[in-house]
Amino acid sequence: MVKAARKSSIAATDARNSTGNFSTRFSLPSFLKQVTRLSDNQRAVLEKLGFGNLLLIPNQRLNKNLLDELMRRWDIDRQAFLLPQGEIRLSLLDVALVLGLRVVGSPVILNDKEPFIDQESKYGAVIWKRKITVSSLESKLDSFCGICDDDFVRTFLLYTFGTFLFPNANGTVDSRYLSLLRYVDNICQFAWGAAVLKDLFSWLHQRKMMNVQYVGGCLLFLQMWSFEHIDIARPSLLGSSVAFPRVCQWDKSRSLNRQQIVSKFKDLQDHQVTWELQPTSLESEVGIIKELLEAQSSGKEHSEAENSCIVFPIVTDNDLGAIPQTMNPLVIEVETGSERSSMNEGQSERDINLDKLADSVSEVFTDVIECPSTSGCISKMHKQPKPVALPNDASVIIVIGDEEDLRTRVRTLEEKNMELEKEIHELRRENGLLRNNMLSGSRLEEKNVQLMREIDELRRENQCLSLSANELVVRLEKLVFYEDISVSEDSKPTQD
Repeated sequence: MVKAARKSSIAATDARNSTGNFSTRFSLPSFLKQVTRLSDNQRAVLEKLGFGNLLLIPNQRLNKNLLDELMRRWDIDRQAFLLPQGEIRLSLLDVALVLGLRVVGSPVILNDKEPFIDQESKYGAVIWKRKITVSSLESKLDSFCGICDDDFVRTFLLYTFGTFLFPNANGTVDSRYLSLLRYVDNICQFAWGAAVLKDLFSWLHQRKMMNVQYVGGCLLFLQMWSFEHIDIARPSLLGSSVAFPRVCQWDKSRSLNRQQIVSKFKDLQDHQVTWELQPTSLESEVGIIKELLEAQSSGKEHSEAENSCIVFPIVTDNDLGAIPQTMNPLVIEVETGSERSSMNEGQSERDINLDKLADSVSEVFTDVIECPSTSGCISKMHKQPKPVALPNDASVIIVIGDEEDLRTRVRTLEEKNMELEKEIHELRRENGLLRNNMLSGSRLEEKNVQLMREIDELRRENQCLSLSANELVVRLEKLVFYEDISVSEDSKPTQD
């Protein structure tokens, strides 16, 4: 009996180790459940806003062993996955091809200083905790019953953010997204695909640095990216009539245990890796791909028209509260034409551009991290960054120097940012406690006032009772007096 118990214990341990040891609130089934309930009018509106391709996604299951191995191979400094043959990076083009989301457009920024708006309170958020629960969004969606108004659009997109595009560790959505969704007609102008990529970067960093248990981000994109680039656990193509986006073309993932996944990565061959995705002729005519290729070839930087840089803050929520909720913005730069040609020649050049600091600002901490270009990149050896000639009117500072020194500075800034965010998180928690205490104090004051009123009422009633008692005593005394008189008169002898 003892041996049998030990064997079952070992089997249970092996079972835990044989699957990816992370949890996630990413939920494609929840998202698809709401998609199936959409009316034709609701679908048409979402397509107009740039989210129509997401409505075509078939049901998939996450291959957690594959995803876990990819997370283990992520290198924070190089912003790439390390394969035996070299480095391979995520890119904006990958997001556009796989998910069909726009990657060139207005930046998606969640600013801590964004004013609290009435819509946030309508969705259940409060000024000291700007979060909306996914469950409340689901309940709200159930109440629309085919209605297609601005409120429906905001609710559906927030639910999409919380379950599919930007899921976090605690099942909530940042209510500051409502500031971006305030004007529905402008929603299509944002580069939501670039925001998805940056959010995924943030979770890959957290998983690598802190081994967080709950991993957020759009994990389906990471899995489909792996199918496109690496022939491991790759399923067959569906032969679907839907040619775009590419997420619609893959069948469900093949099930492999962790040991098999690790072994296949170790034995990976060059022919099993597609370093860079190339759009087909049909894909090149799709609007979001076309505008990305045009921005890539135009070579114009720091222009709002071309939106060559997409800024998105790291949002890192988790149940333990050890990770800061918001960090400094990171920058994804769209690769220029000259950079693309140099990549084709086998050179890996990285330019780190910092915005000029305003003279009136005494201290500004800016967190700049190397980010992928729009094409998939590989470098089998690292080279020193080279100077890049800029126009005379370029409003940037080129940082040229030792790459390792830059990485060290970046890590130092990240650590400082994390420490500051932890302090901010603690201050917010203390602020919440103080608010609760203040509310409790105000309630006690109200109760005290009410009790004082009751005491006054009792005092008045007591005075009335005292007066009534006094009157009663006087009456009794009079009755006794008169009774004594009558008795005395009755007792006198009568004269004959």
